[in-house]
Amino acid sequence: MSENNAMSKEKLIHDGVSPIKIPDEEDEDKLFQMLWEYLVPPCGKAQTAQGEIIRIAGRVQHEFSGNGCINWDKDFHKMLDNFLEYLRLGNGFCEEDLKMAEILVGLLKENGDKGFIDDSLIRVLCSCAMTWVKQNSNVIEPLKAEYTR
Repeated sequence: MSENNAMSKEKLIHDGVSPIKIPDEEDEDKLFQMLWEYLVPPCGKAQTAQGEIIRIAGRVQHEFSGNGCINWDKDFHKMLDNFLEYLRLGNGFCEEDLKMAEILVGLLKENGDKGFIDDSLIRVLCSCAMTWVKQNSNVIEPLKAEYTR
């Protein structure tokens, strides 16, 4: 394998301080995975708001799709509350989009409490996270988290 090919296979990991580079990928599932690998540490909370909003969306996605909401608890509610707060930071969502995100978070909380899985809600959550990260390439400090997950 040539040196060029070897380097292109390496996963980029964000350094926590430089502007965030959004991969050029049209497939939303692939883009979300790329952002997860780039911004979210192997364990613990992310060191940037951008990483943490992706981490929250990914954790909620895994709980709904992978665990059937078996571990759903108040920490997930707190994570989703922080998710909404992230959407207000930096180049945040406009009021209309924030209202839609609030409805989405309400539906996720309600469905998680019931153990109901709706992949379309999760896809929108992940899409919101990616849109916000695209709007905010300069690093933003993460919010104080009141959740332990």
